[in-house]
Amino acid sequence: MRKTLLMLTTLGILTACQSRPAVDPALQTLTDHHLTFMRAQADQLAAELQQLQQAGTDYCRASSSATPEKSPAELQQHWRSSFAAWSAHQGQSGGPLDAAGLSFAFQFWPDKKDTTGKQLQRQLTTAEQGQPVRQQGVTGTLGAMEYLLQSDLTPQQRCLLLPGIGAELAANGQQLSAAWHDADGYQQQLLQMQQQGGSTALLTQILGQLSHRYERIEKKLMLPLNTVEHPRPLFAEAWRSGQSLHFLRTSLISLEQEYRNGGIRTYLQQDPDYAAVIAALDHAFADTLKHLPAGDSLGYWLEGDRYAALLRFKLSFDQLGYQLKQRLPEELGLNLGFNATDGD
Repeated sequence: MRKTLLMLTTLGILTACQSRPAVDPALQTLTDHHLTFMRAQADQLAAELQQLQQAGTDYCRASSSATPEKSPAELQQHWRSSFAAWSAHQGQSGGPLDAAGLSFAFQFWPDKKDTTGKQLQRQLTTAEQGQPVRQQGVTGTLGAMEYLLQSDLTPQQRCLLLPGIGAELAANGQQLSAAWHDADGYQQQLLQMQQQGGSTALLTQILGQLSHRYERIEKKLMLPLNTVEHPRPLFAEAWRSGQSLHFLRTSLISLEQEYRNGGIRTYLQQDPDYAAVIAALDHAFADTLKHLPAGDSLGYWLEGDRYAALLRFKLSFDQLGYQLKQRLPEELGLNLGFNATDGD
């Protein structure tokens, strides 16, 4: 009886081993590069948000002392760096950002009705009356901190809400970083895709992420661009601070970095047949960044004759979209379909 059980156990182990699909080295390398790059991006965001929280604490401590009023310039710079780090995650879909329920934890945008400003005004009134408030949802985002830093408020008024916002952002940054590093989470999801769907499933997932990110950048441009007769500068994502063009630039740069260092380009380079599409994508990224207007403010370029520079940029940006969302998937025999690129 014991011998029979031992034989059955051995047979079960052998069967399980034989039924497990062989790992494709190229797909495993793609997965490893993708995870390594995205985890580094998440760690960077978490680090920036912790520094932002500390800068807020230092600002409020100095503002409550007998020393002369402290300038918010250093805090504003930390906010700018944190938002730039967040721009590398905007538009992600189907990964840890969604799974951890953090899609709107860092930014509420588009904010067409200025929900952020209205809710913060109410919270300031409540806090000034000595009643407790909690920064969560819209009032715990980078946009909420931008409102406090750019509005005509005293340091004491800002510091009624700043510590709570800083703590909320730092906690969410740590949660996102942990979600990316969770071996039983997205990493396991990618492994299952690779084993069950092979290259089609894995490439569709990773290219879908790039597509989503491109579409988020497109929205950041098109909502304020609107028409030459009726541009909408207040629809830009950081209009209060005049940094919307800067963050459009950081989004584009991070998108190119994800394409270059996140596994896709390396995967393509293993096959000489993809040389032409690699060259086309490299050129499209370079041309897009070349024609992006200078400066930080998108509103500046929406005025008068300067609007034409944004239209010229859009031509290059559209070509990048064609290469990334249409030509590349076609070269790989993929159809990203509605679910892969249905926007934010």
